[in-house]
Amino acid sequence: MKKYLITLSLLVNFTHSYSQVGIGTNTPSTSSILEVSSSNKGVLFNKVSLQNITSPSPLANHQQGMWIYNIASAGTYPNNVVPGMYYNDGTKWILMTIGESSPQIGDIKPSVLTNDHEGWYKLDGRPINTITSSVASQNAILIGFTTSLPNSADRMLKGKSISENLAAIGGNNSINITQPNLPNYTIQGTTASDGAHNHSITTTGANLWHYVAGSSPTYRFLETETRTTSSSGNHSHTISVNIGGTNTPISNYPKNTTTQYYIFLGK
Repeated sequence: MKKYLITLSLLVNFTHSYSQVGIGTNTPSTSSILEVSSSNKGVLFNKVSLQNITSPSPLANHQQGMWIYNIASAGTYPNNVVPGMYYNDGTKWILMTIGESSPQIGDIKPSVLTNDHEGWYKLDGRPINTITSSVASQNAILIGFTTSLPNSADRMLKGKSISENLAAIGGNNSINITQPNLPNYTIQGTTASDGAHNHSITTTGANLWHYVAGSSPTYRFLETETRTTSSSGNHSHTISVNIGGTNTPISNYPKNTTTQYYIFLGK
């Protein structure tokens, strides 16, 4: 009796018309092989647990055009799978997305959300062993974060150079200018005053020399002679130039809007 009821139910709900099958409609489209119609119900696809995108399991083999809904988080990056609708292209499973591409392990995004969400984990420096999802922690290790996630607090992202390691921490929020950073210029100033002073000089001018021998005086004029001052030797003068300055660091912050950074590690 139970078998008859199932058969009768199928006959009532399915309508065959000119090689088209209608479910919930008596007039399926002539351009379709199957039309499902309902105003308050959806189509429920079969649920399976995929192992990774390259394995057909639990199917026997890859079948191009096959659709399934995967309920497992399994595999390792980049062949891991997450819950969602997949289709098969004949060689692998491909996650179907609408409106935007599916995030890949290691993708980074800014967000105003304050907590982890949907496989996205805040870059806050936490140890890997504190991540509650085993899939996410394994993916973090696979992409190179063996002990902890990077901490993006108060930092901006930059592209790595050839010599840098991914997720390396560097840079400063302020800078100090040193002498090699200054432009090439000439400083002028005035020497300090050395006070009043004189130089000694020995010279003979037009002098009258008087000599008396007995009662007969003798007079003689001496010729003029020029002499030089005594040498003061090599010496130097010091000057002081007021350059001011307090060596205050210069802020290196551009104008900004604060946000949080998250990395996708899977669910």
